[in-house]
Amino acid sequence: MKTKLQNPSGKPNLSAGLQSHPKQSLSNTSSAATATTGTAPAWRGVFFDGPEPEQDREGEEIPVWHVYVGDTEAEPVGRVYRVFSFAKAESLAQAISHDRRLELVSDAMPA
Repeated sequence: MKTKLQNPSGKPNLSAGLQSHPKQSLSNTSSAATATTGTAPAWRGVFFDGPEPEQDREGEEIPVWHVYVGDTEAEPVGRVYRVFSFAKAESLAQAISHDRRLELVSDAMPA
């Protein structure tokens, strides 16, 4: 025998235990700080620079492009990716910019 749960209005509750809009907590410390202090988070962007000359194992000069998330001074705030192909570096920069919803600042040129 099936029983239907009733809500306070007396109508059957067809989605017992499900919430369409569960409560969300602030798990990110910067979001929590923003919510309590009212200050805006610092600006960040994806920087795509290069080519820079580097040497491979045999001593040959090769071009390298750098992709990273940086602050207003263009200083990296995390990992700096070294990429040996302009097309791959450009694709990486666009993907990071899209995924993190950050502005793309491109000063790179093909070699």
